Amino acid sequence: MRLTWFFLLTFCVVSSSAQAGEEDLYDFLWLDPDKTVYVLQNKVHPKDGSFYVDLNYVINTTSTFQDTIGTQLNTGYFFTEQWGLEFSYMSYSNTDNSTLKSVESVAGLAPFVRRPVESISVFAIYSPFYGKINTFNKIFYFDWSFGAALGTYKMESNLETSELTDQNRYDEENYNTLQLKTTFKVHMNRNIHLGIQFLNTNFMSNSPSTPNSTSWDYNNDLVIGLGVSF
Repeated sequence: MRLTWFFLLTFCVVSSSAQAGEEDLYDFLWLDPDKTVYVLQNKVHPKDGSFYVDLNYVINTTSTFQDTIGTQLNTGYFFTEQWGLEFSYMSYSNTDNSTLKSVESVAGLAPFVRRPVESISVFAIYSPFYGKINTFNKIFYFDWSFGAALGTYKMESNLETSELTDQNRYDEENYNTLQLKTTFKVHMNRNIHLGIQFLNTNFMSNSPSTPNSTSWDYNNDLVIGLGVSF
């Protein structure tokens, strides 16, 4: 939730200027009222017709009983200045955390756990915001984009053995997903950029309380990484 508010606040700060482009019209009151002035903003990092590759570190922020981290590889292509297509692969690593061990110790049973293993997705990317930040006498250029994807999600859970501490095991599960994300990229130079991403993955699954029916479930990831564009 804090990250969501961060993105909303950033949006309010930059949206008034981030989309300034070559066709924006500026009115100068000190000029003749019959005159108009067009100001060109040179785009230092154009995206139209460009490829990019990102290698990211993933921190899952949803699981109660697992410490889950992972890696993500993204590769994409922008058909226009605002629209692109991206392929994403994610691999996770899971470790039982202290909360799970405490439940097992106090209650004498294994809590229900469903954890991610692998994700493959294809994103449609919309990147409407481009701007710059002038700080410490240096200009940093950034892009702010949004994405939606369909994909597959490999997970594992102890649905069949939860509450059986001595026989607890994890079985593989596979889901179709709807993913939503927002990404903020800062360009270090013409080819290198740093990125921070919030990724929301939605899927239909069952649970111990409703084993014969499904409902929407989700996972959230915070993704930080380094990318190359060319």
